[in-house]
Amino acid sequence: MATFYKGAGIGTYWHTRDSRRVGFTARSPANHPETEVLIEHIATSTVNSPYISLTRSYAVAWHYAVFSSKREPGPGRPAYIYEIEIDDSLPHGLNVLDPAKEVIHILPQPLRGVVNLDYIEDLLGGQTSQAPNVGGGFSPSVELQLIALTFAQRDAEVLVYGYIPPFCVKHRFEVEFSPSDLPLL
Repeated sequence: MATFYKGAGIGTYWHTRDSRRVGFTARSPANHPETEVLIEHIATSTVNSPYISLTRSYAVAWHYAVFSSKREPGPGRPAYIYEIEIDDSLPHGLNVLDPAKEVIHILPQPLRGVVNLDYIEDLLGGQTSQAPNVGGGFSPSVELQLIALTFAQRDAEVLVYGYIPPFCVKHRFEVEFSPSDLPLL
């Protein structure tokens, strides 16, 4: 049995719907689940995808609940964190994906060369050609892949494809925000 969390800020879609009664569905469940769609979902925070974002971290869910709110959560107007338990035998039609594994699968190889340009130059004996855009960086697709990989790791993110039934939603915690909740720098 795995435990996941989902933050729901005030005024957001999942704040106005009680998932303990309706479960969770993706905003665009009819869309085909493709790796490029998964990458866009994570890298650009799109909600119009066939995926449902969950996290393994209560703290990450708290951050999303509090900072995605249209109004500051406080006494009498809480944001929510849903606790979701998904059994290893997965309900019918439900797929749980590790987005890092999905993204790494399509990254150009060797991965070290994508992440560290000095390494790939050494590998090629200093014979790399200069990209036409001299200030360049990576191609847009590789940049999105690396952003998605970074965000997925940062947020301990898990993506779900399919319907999460209400019996998987075990708790809905009410959370508020106070400036004392922020770490001191």
